[in-house]
Amino acid sequence: MRGALPLIIISISLSIAYYLYNSKKEYESYSIRLEEYRKERNNFLNNSSSSPLRNSPYNLSYYDPNVNFKVIASVIQKERIDTIILATSTGNSERFIDFATLNFKLGRSKFILPVYKYLEGENKGDLFFCFLDKTNNNSTYPGGRYIDIEFENAKRIELDFNKSYNPYCVYNEEFSCPIPSKRNYIDMEIRAGEKLSK
Repeated sequence: MRGALPLIIISISLSIAYYLYNSKKEYESYSIRLEEYRKERNNFLNNSSSSPLRNSPYNLSYYDPNVNFKVIASVIQKERIDTIILATSTGNSERFIDFATLNFKLGRSKFILPVYKYLEGENKGDLFFCFLDKTNNNSTYPGGRYIDIEFENAKRIELDFNKSYNPYCVYNEEFSCPIPSKRNYIDMEIRAGEKLSK
């Protein structure tokens, strides 16, 4: 038994080292992909004719990549479809279909947040996911952030808060942006994705 103990310790140590090595490689690979995604988005915002940042000196600012904010969410589609109204940054309102909920964990905490579907306008039929968190009024926009998601009859999707972004009204007050409600609040700091530039 005594002779087997060193072998067990060596085996455990090798397993831990292997896990840490793979975790480091996964993080490096993810960081590269995320950086490419951000460059594409920055290029679109700086050049698109529909962007409030076209030919603007505004520099986008992001949190460092954090894989702990990339999670798998369960999709629960609503059996009964209701219409909800969200206030907008310009003092108006916008109608949505209360389409589904996303159930997910961040750390040890569980959250259930709604997914809406645009009911009118140029985005009609598109899904809309927005959230508030404890970084608002500090390092992120007080009116919350958005994440682009798409699914059709999916049971589970990837929800990556590293890809969360500010609505257009952050850069130009003439743009009308839906404001998340209390249902969209995450009771923790989401230190991932886009933040306010200093």
